[in-house]
Amino acid sequence: MAEKEPAVVNRKVSLREKTVRFLDLPADGVAGMPRAELTGDRELYLENYKGILAYGREEIHVNGGPWVLRITGRDLEIKAMRARELRIFGWITGLTLL
Repeated sequence: MAEKEPAVVNRKVSLREKTVRFLDLPADGVAGMPRAELTGDRELYLENYKGILAYGREEIHVNGGPWVLRITGRDLEIKAMRARELRIFGWITGLTLL
């Protein structure tokens, strides 16, 4: 049986995002834009996140402002949480933008 395509979610694009695209700027260079960096399958670094929406050992939902990031895996653990930075460790098996 074929898998269904995930539903496309239309979201409102902010003026900041439109400006970044129009000027062809790197998004991570613009202050306040969310940024995610995955190192292997063991560590995820997030910058400029807005908050934690759900937290468990197998799934974490993070509010990134214009998107929600669902991190799935096992033995997931938030090791560092600062005002604008978040580090998640564990066996990361999936990242999904919602």
